[in-house]
Amino acid sequence: MSKDSTSNTQHDHNSSTTASITSTINDVKQRTEAAFTDLQAGADALLKDAASQAVAAGGVVFGYAREGLDAASQVAAEGKVYVDHGLDQLKQVENAAIAQIKLGLDVVHSNPYVSYPVLVTGGLLVLPTTRRLLYRATLGRLRSPENIIKGSEGKVEGLKSKMDDYAQEAKKLQERMLAAEEEYTRGRSKLKATRQELQRLASVVSKSERAAAGVLEDLRAIKKVDKATSLRAEAASQLSALKAQRTALQQYIYRIASKDI
Repeated sequence: MSKDSTSNTQHDHNSSTTASITSTINDVKQRTEAAFTDLQAGADALLKDAASQAVAAGGVVFGYAREGLDAASQVAAEGKVYVDHGLDQLKQVENAAIAQIKLGLDVVHSNPYVSYPVLVTGGLLVLPTTRRLLYRATLGRLRSPENIIKGSEGKVEGLKSKMDDYAQEAKKLQERMLAAEEEYTRGRSKLKATRQELQRLASVVSKSERAAAGVLEDLRAIKKVDKATSLRAEAASQLSALKAQRTALQQYIYRIASKDI
């Protein structure tokens, strides 16, 4: 009987221990699930907050971009208005200038006895010599002798320094001219000698051409000999080559003769 009670006591102790462990496990599980739930909720809140901030930032950027585009469009529109206004003004000025030119031509055409002397006088005033004479006859008389002498001294000194430069430059150009003349004379002499040689060679080629033509005529009289046929073909080829050479030589001679040599 004592053994049974001891056994029951141990069984109850084991049962209570198991229940305690189970309760502890369940408690830990519940705490874990609660912590996971809280963590997930916090993460969701952070994600929502970040998403809302990103959307807000995107809206701000889009607003700035839209404002920039609106400002650029406004500036472009204002620029177009100014350009159109400038083109209109330019067209008006052009039309006015054309109208004035037409009016002037009409006046000249309708009043030839007045306009022609005016045009001649204006043309004379354009010339520097006429302006210089007119200045001396009018404003030049108002200058004092001292000013005239002082200005003349400066001009004389300037012309003196320039005269030395002019003399040196003229000497260089004279030497270059003499060298070019000598080279030109030598070139003409060479061309003249070359023309004579070309004429001599053309005469020799012409004689050879006539000889080849005579040989070809003699061979044409012989028709039934094979050797004559081959010689006739060769003579015809030589005659054609001689004609081409004579033509080229005549062109060279004409080219030199066109330079009066």
